[in-house]
Amino acid sequence: MGCEAREAPVMLAACIKDSLASSACPRPQIPTRSSMPFGILEDHSLEKVPGTGLLSDQGIVHGHEVKIDAAKDLKRGTGKYSHVVLIPQPSDDLRDPLNWPSWKKEACFWTLVFAASLDGALSPMVGPGYVLLAKQFNVSVDDVTSSFGFILLGLGIFMLVQNALAVKFGHRIVYLLSVSLMFVSCIWCALSPNLASIRASRLFQGFGMSALQSLVASTLEQIYHVHERGSRSVIWSFSIMAGITLGPLICSYVIQNLSWEFGFWFVSIPLGMTVIMVFFFVPETTFNRQEANRLSKKRLSDRSRAEKSDVSEAELDVESIGGCSSTPPSYISQLKIWHGSFTDESIFKLFLRPFPFLLSPVTWFLFLSHGLQTVWLSLVPLCSSTIFTLEYNFTASQIGLTNLGGIVGIVLAMIVSGPLNDLGVVWMSKRNRGIYEPEFRLVFMFAMLFGVFGYVGWAVGNDHRMPWIGAVACITMVNFSMVVSGSAAVTYLLDTHRANALHIFALSNFGKNMVLYASTFFANGIVLSRGVKVSLLILGACQAVCWLASVPMYVFGKRVRAFIARHPELFQGDLPVEI
Repeated sequence: MGCEAREAPVMLAACIKDSLASSACPRPQIPTRSSMPFGILEDHSLEKVPGTGLLSDQGIVHGHEVKIDAAKDLKRGTGKYSHVVLIPQPSDDLRDPLNWPSWKKEACFWTLVFAASLDGALSPMVGPGYVLLAKQFNVSVDDVTSSFGFILLGLGIFMLVQNALAVKFGHRIVYLLSVSLMFVSCIWCALSPNLASIRASRLFQGFGMSALQSLVASTLEQIYHVHERGSRSVIWSFSIMAGITLGPLICSYVIQNLSWEFGFWFVSIPLGMTVIMVFFFVPETTFNRQEANRLSKKRLSDRSRAEKSDVSEAELDVESIGGCSSTPPSYISQLKIWHGSFTDESIFKLFLRPFPFLLSPVTWFLFLSHGLQTVWLSLVPLCSSTIFTLEYNFTASQIGLTNLGGIVGIVLAMIVSGPLNDLGVVWMSKRNRGIYEPEFRLVFMFAMLFGVFGYVGWAVGNDHRMPWIGAVACITMVNFSMVVSGSAAVTYLLDTHRANALHIFALSNFGKNMVLYASTFFANGIVLSRGVKVSLLILGACQAVCWLASVPMYVFGKRVRAFIARHPELFQGDLPVEI
């Protein structure tokens, strides 16, 4: 066994050194095997499958920790991550978001997190008062739900539009447009005298919300390395879920003691602050790292040639000399809103770009495991007014308090999965000879079963006259499930599709919001006609089916990534993770 432990890293090092010798940019060659230690099937069609990479310069071989010497030329993390190989490898350009100082990354990230929490609150915040609003406007509860649900229609439609705008003109201008729309439409909704005006204002509110529910995932991919994205993805999911649960809780008291209009007036205050924060703390994150690396290599090559031929640096190619910036851009220069166009493709072509990804199994996996799971969870606050009024005769403020269960669930999820999401994949990579597979993220999809238990337990308990605290406990389980498994699915998408993750996320969110918007027309009607038990059992069954999608994705995920890489003409040249 000792001999095998010594030979394995030597063979791996030899493979990696051969790869290094054939490329100016170090790209470790991953040895092929018939199967993976953690049940992931190997692919034999490509020498290197995009997404697979050397994450740790240490490996566990036959129980022994070994050092992978061939990783010494690659850039690594610092501190406790000093053994972690950075994926993707940052360029030498100080304008590269991966090279930003920590304070700048964190200021950008936490500003978007705060904005995302307000984004999450806007959609269900009036939910506890739907029964009261139905009486005020003299319409059915479903009519009120679908009117306020116009926000989902706007969210779904603009999801694909903002996707094209972000690719063409950058993320910063889209974020500023989004939070400004949220701010203005919130005031509009507060001033609305009837349901027609409410529908129009909520439609534009949905336009504004779209970026913070999908574009943030792309921003995480642009400013953080693989070993840093998991915890950030959990926090982002936490912020949206916190908004979804705290919004109705706070607004329920406003509705009962003041009016529903005051709820929107109060939310407009932090939204106004958000517009200012995004302007000052969210710079442009779009950066062409491949072009920067190309120019950097050309500059080094020219300098080497100059040294050999005694040519002065002044005679070198101006393009290669100016390819990488040795000084970071000034803070003032990054405050400008308009950065021009980042691509020559037309807006129409960019708008159509996501649709070929409907043929990617990853798209359908994300839609089932993240998109539809969000639908089932969102139906709970949409129907909470009906459910808790029927079963427990709760007032609007009491219905809002049931969301405390959701807060407990998402806090527990963040505490448990936040650190484990990133540390877990590093641990698995070390036991896979330092090699990282994106499918390691999908281990956390088991948390979807907590959602199944939550829905089914609530249904069965309700049939046996379960006290209200039991229903709240089930809501806790459902929210825990969403944050843990949802963040794992999003991080998996970022690791497999990289820049094109934005297109897939837009498709998934479009489908999710269309399904959820359609549900607003009949969800409360089903609860009234079929009963609470049957409605919750339906949600439990749907959750179980969605969880099953993660099993084949884990086993065949690497072959799926190889399939995508072999068809660049179909998937817009999806590129491998740079290491």
